[in-house]
Amino acid sequence: MNDFPDIPPSRPVTLRSRLDRAQRDAIGWWSLAPANLRGSILLISAFIAFGIMVTAIKGLGTAIPLPQLLVVRQVIMTILLLPLFLPDIGGALRTNHMPLQILRGLCSLGSMLFGFAAVQHIPLADATAIGFSQILFVTILAVLILKEKVGPHRWAATAVGFLGVLIMLRPGEEGFDHYAIYAVIGAVFSSGVAITVRVLSHSERTATILLYQAMVLFAALIVPTVLNWVWPTPAQWMALIVIGVTGTAGQFLLTRAYQVGEASALAPLDFIRLIVNTVLGIVIFSELPDSATLVGAVLVVGSTVYVIRRNAKKGRKVPPPQPPGS
Repeated sequence: MNDFPDIPPSRPVTLRSRLDRAQRDAIGWWSLAPANLRGSILLISAFIAFGIMVTAIKGLGTAIPLPQLLVVRQVIMTILLLPLFLPDIGGALRTNHMPLQILRGLCSLGSMLFGFAAVQHIPLADATAIGFSQILFVTILAVLILKEKVGPHRWAATAVGFLGVLIMLRPGEEGFDHYAIYAVIGAVFSSGVAITVRVLSHSERTATILLYQAMVLFAALIVPTVLNWVWPTPAQWMALIVIGVTGTAGQFLLTRAYQVGEASALAPLDFIRLIVNTVLGIVIFSELPDSATLVGAVLVVGSTVYVIRRNAKKGRKVPPPQPPGS
């Protein structure tokens, strides 16, 4: 007999019920959190994903030919993005800017070839810091191609950024490290990606841009990939899968971050990408950045953040800096 008929019997608390409650609490917190806070969390998550990607690339080294690595990565990315393409594949293939789509694909290809080669041969901190110069090249290309007006403050910040790149390149009696030069060339191609995307985004769908990037990459690399194919070991296959998955996740999280948060609020967080990759370089590869890297990185990152913040204040939508392999 129940002496307390108005009190229902208690239900046992299970692990599943605790997890369900935690999930509901997390979803509720996320929906109520300020937009810039959510954007910041997404952006930091993107940097972590990209950090894992470049660590896996550096871990593979040159055991897998770079064209093969890019093709396998693109296959994995395409499979993961199929839900974006399949609902309207015909619409995704329609474009009014075929030459620009091809140019964008070639810029993306150059960015990955040179950027990944740099990652394989120089410290992660160096490759990442030099990669920040992309936004500086975007400033120059925006003036030359898009005919944008750039004031003295942005030109000064651009000059300071290039001084930082020059410091990290360490010119001396032995000349420049050609793999560091590769990182600069990769940043130039990345700026080409940013400029072409800025033009295409006015009329082209994201699915269309990504689909043509995949087709250009396959067309350019399939022959050297087949001719120089190296069968990966199980461990190398795992690394390739990690590269594809984290690269796709990083792009998704980066895009969502800048859709949710304001560029001016997120720009100062970009230095976290350098911290993440530097820590990974120290922990995984025992790469300690030297004084030249630290000084140059401060100048490049500082000027990059300054340029993005001025662009945001003036209402100019400049794409966020893209890491190698974007």
